[in-house]
Amino acid sequence: MPEDNQFQPLAPARLHGKSDEEFGVFKPRASKPPRRSSKCPVYVLAGLVTLAAIALVFALAVLRVEAPGVELKSVAVKNLTHGTSPSPSFNVTLTAEVSVQNKNYGAFNYENGTATVLYEGMVVGDEEFSKAHVESRKTKRMNVTLDVRSDRLWNDKNLSSDISSGSVNLTTYAQVTGKVRVMKIVRRRTTARMNCSMTLNLTSSSIQDLVCR
Repeated sequence: MPEDNQFQPLAPARLHGKSDEEFGVFKPRASKPPRRSSKCPVYVLAGLVTLAAIALVFALAVLRVEAPGVELKSVAVKNLTHGTSPSPSFNVTLTAEVSVQNKNYGAFNYENGTATVLYEGMVVGDEEFSKAHVESRKTKRMNVTLDVRSDRLWNDKNLSSDISSGSVNLTTYAQVTGKVRVMKIVRRRTTARMNCSMTLNLTSSSIQDLVCR
């Protein structure tokens, strides 16, 4: 009779593979790329600022209207007569070369202009010159003839001594009024003025010491 305690060999242990969860292995999650902030609004803002700066420069440099300049270039003397007897007097024809300088980026159309000669603040000669057109950034030159006569004076208390000294101090004033039109956008009325002093030399029949301001 076989023994009850007969030794039975043990079956070999089976090795079971364990999952990562059983071993507690940590797998990092795939990281998402960082979101890039949109720079489009920045670019748009920078573009708007640039356009505004360009528009401002354009408005200041191009659309701004300045009064044209009037300059007396030279004065020629003709038909000079003078004397102190029986009363002090002088008569002369002055031919003035006047230039109108338009510094604007639009044409200047002046309707009328006047030139006046004064002796001690009293008018002794004046003349009007007709309307004209001055192109953008151009200068127009013209000759204005003025007949100066001392018989227009209402007070000639110093005239006798001036004629005896051989020189008469005169003042010339000119004014031009018109409109500047820039690119059919800006139209502005403006006036250009000139004020000059000069000395009429009775001996040499010439103009000396011409100073304008």
